[in-house]
Amino acid sequence: MQKAISSTKLSETLTISLCNDGYWLYDKTRGMNISKRAKTSEAAFVEALTYYQKRLSEIEGAYKCLKGQVDSFVSQFIEEDNE
Repeated sequence: MQKAISSTKLSETLTISLCNDGYWLYDKTRGMNISKRAKTSEAAFVEALTYYQKRLSEIEGAYKCLKGQVDSFVSQFIEEDNE
């Protein structure tokens, strides 16, 4: 990351910094810059939201796949009530 001209702490885990090459949005929770070299602070926020939406979609897909596998496995051991 470039040396910051100015930084603003948005929350305990988010900081946006204006650097020579644009705005950078750092997420302490993820331990990474979510946005790099955005032309405006608004563009940095949009880039971050896009990242989080994509990541959420990936996680939800992985959860759905894993849940299907677990449900299939568990169903092998459930006795059906045929009375």
